[in-house]
Amino acid sequence: MKVESGTSIAQEIVALIYNISGYPVMIWDQTGVLLAESGALGSGEKCRLSGDEHTRSLRMNTSCDYIEEFIFLEDTRKGKIAIGSTTDTAKILIVLATELAVLLWRKNKAYQKLNHQMGEYETLFNLIPVQSKMIEKQMPIWAKIFESSGEAISVTDKENRFVAVNRAFSLATGYSSDEVIGKEPSLLKSGCHDKIFYQNMWAAIIQTGSWEGEIWEKRKDGVIYLKWLRIDQIKDEEGNLINYLARFTDMSEKKAAEERIHYLARHDALTGLANREVLGKQLAKDIERARHSGSGVGVISLNLDRFKNINDSLGHKVGDEVLKELADRLETCSKRTSLTARFGGDTFNFIVPKISQKEEIIKVIHEVMSALERPLLHGGLELIITASIGVSVYPDDGDTAEVLIRNADTAMHKVKDNGRNFYEFFEANMNEYASERLMLENNLRRALAREEFVLFYQPQVDSRTEALIGVEALIRWMRPNSEIVPPGDFIPILEETGLIIPLGEWVLAEACRQHKEWIRKGLPPIPISVNISAIQFQEKEFLPMLSNIIKESGIEPGYLDLELTESVVMQKPEFVIKQLKFIKEMGINLSLDDFGTGFSSLSYLRYFPLDRLKIDQSFVRGLSTDSVNEAIIEAVVALGKSLKIKTIAEGVETKQELEFLRKLECDEIQGYYFSKPLLSEDFIKWFTNR
Repeated sequence: MKVESGTSIAQEIVALIYNISGYPVMIWDQTGVLLAESGALGSGEKCRLSGDEHTRSLRMNTSCDYIEEFIFLEDTRKGKIAIGSTTDTAKILIVLATELAVLLWRKNKAYQKLNHQMGEYETLFNLIPVQSKMIEKQMPIWAKIFESSGEAISVTDKENRFVAVNRAFSLATGYSSDEVIGKEPSLLKSGCHDKIFYQNMWAAIIQTGSWEGEIWEKRKDGVIYLKWLRIDQIKDEEGNLINYLARFTDMSEKKAAEERIHYLARHDALTGLANREVLGKQLAKDIERARHSGSGVGVISLNLDRFKNINDSLGHKVGDEVLKELADRLETCSKRTSLTARFGGDTFNFIVPKISQKEEIIKVIHEVMSALERPLLHGGLELIITASIGVSVYPDDGDTAEVLIRNADTAMHKVKDNGRNFYEFFEANMNEYASERLMLENNLRRALAREEFVLFYQPQVDSRTEALIGVEALIRWMRPNSEIVPPGDFIPILEETGLIIPLGEWVLAEACRQHKEWIRKGLPPIPISVNISAIQFQEKEFLPMLSNIIKESGIEPGYLDLELTESVVMQKPEFVIKQLKFIKEMGINLSLDDFGTGFSSLSYLRYFPLDRLKIDQSFVRGLSTDSVNEAIIEAVVALGKSLKIKTIAEGVETKQELEFLRKLECDEIQGYYFSKPLLSEDFIKWFTNR
């Protein structure tokens, strides 16, 4: 509808703004009296007002999207205007209305008179009549609004040919003003809509004076995009059609965002694989088909082994890149799967439908494991990835998606506990095992909080003189019922859950504290060895934590020895060398534990600042009957001598083993032959009675 101009400035401004923009408009004077309005504003719209007392009263009585104060006439406030929109155009209209009121006032100074009762000029809007011709003289200002609006605006004549477009229109369509003036908007047609669509659109414009909705159109470069378009008829005072005013907003980004949201609801954001929700739905469909056909369905749960080490040592960014590459491999490694999904973290699932025997699933597993066998290259470093795999089969192991996924996961965890890098089919007794494992994990968390862990100390002696040269701190879990749990039963779970980090810190702190306590009780300073896990060593706060423990305990760094396994130092040798050098600079000694089990570190050994090579007990046992073990120990001792690194053999239990090691010139000995691991009090007795 068109708002007729009135005799006051307020009415003229309301009419002009509404007829050009189509936005509802209201104007009040400074006392809150409504002077002019184009129509009621939506009741659901909200006002944004200043905080003074008057505007608070307006907030109670009005509803609009945008309200601003009028400041004019030598900074004297004369009223307020509200426009029912929050677009950039509305904001520009607010500013323009203020400027226009000032201009009109200055052109009509003869109408001014002093209002003695209010102590300022009487309300401007009520006193100054204005002629339409005066408004028309302000058209350059309206042109400025048209051109600077953030909305794309075009004006066509009554024959629907372009007569004006603004800058936003040109930016959105790619057409300049010169390229479209005189042409019809049909040049923007995308071909996505049929004749009926346009017939309905124009029928609405003719009947109601406007139309708005989504429409696909084509840019100059040929790109088809979605926009929200509004077309309004503009008529003169007699109701004759003069122009069409079109405004549109590019909906491409919004549409893309909606599609992205829909995609993410079904896919993993990192890898692009199906997510767990889609996995469940697809598995339910495959189960239903199998139920009717009498076939089986296999579910494979795959978890990458020690993937946390990659994140901790190389960073999560590299970890994400590894996951993406592995996901690409896994998705294409077998044609027998109906779906490959990322269940979360470093766990993936596969569905193998329409199976009649387990061998079909085993074939898929071999394809999957072959895909993982190829090394990943990163920064010149080869990453070898292995996985633990669990399998469940419909109908033997469950008849719902939830149960089958859970049972495959249970079988996978059984593989983890049995050494990793293999596969297992689910068995009924695994549920009991899974429950026991969950209970064990919960008990470990409680044990850490209740300080149920204790350290035992096993003596280390000189092979020739049998003099004590140090002890190794060994952790044990002492249950409330006095049962002692060996580390092999709980360390893997601690590493898997991350609890190894706080426990490892406690072990270091307790060992250093015990060292000082022995000195206080009259024992000489005794070097103490502490095992460091791979996860702990690669944790970014490891070095600061280590430094802090040394300072707080007061131990001389030279009496502390950190034992690292070959698997730890070979995960990222360059990082390890740098880390080890920092530790050596602190004055701490370093030992390479279980040396000889892989010999993978031989090429790097000369770069590691080590003090001792610790010969694994597997080579010591059966030393007298196995010439291969003797040759290996002899080689390790010779290597140590050439690198000026001491050697220590662990697991020595007999006199015969001791004599063999002496003959091979191994420097130090540890094992039950001299003493089993002892509690602190028992160690003091052992030391005193020697």
